[in-house]
Amino acid sequence: METATDPVHSDSDLRQRWRALMGPLGFGERLLWFGFLGPDRRLMKALSQVAIGPRPKSRILKNLMSALHTLLDDMATGTTVAVLLTGPGHGPVSPADRLWSKSLTEMAEQFAVPLEPIFRANDDSLLQVEPA
Repeated sequence: METATDPVHSDSDLRQRWRALMGPLGFGERLLWFGFLGPDRRLMKALSQVAIGPRPKSRILKNLMSALHTLLDDMATGTTVAVLLTGPGHGPVSPADRLWSKSLTEMAEQFAVPLEPIFRANDDSLLQVEPA
């Protein structure tokens, strides 16, 4: 936790910040976590989460990106959004994780929401997810 707000200068740094914030891995439900990186490249101390299903739903993504776009309007120029998918399970990045990453990335582009690289945490690892 002590390093959770250290500056983020690389994808690896962002992975480490998420890892610090998540603590011991192990999840009972699927959640999408999001937070903001300010122009100083530090995660702001407020994180939010939304319960999600196994597959992205367009309506939920539209509502989320619309809300994020509105929030970003009131933040300093250069603020970006960091996203983490969490859920129970084991193994490498799955096709479902890639579909989530692709859907989030595409919807963020439609709403002009600047996203950081997307990560996924399950019960045994926290990894970056490239879009499908």
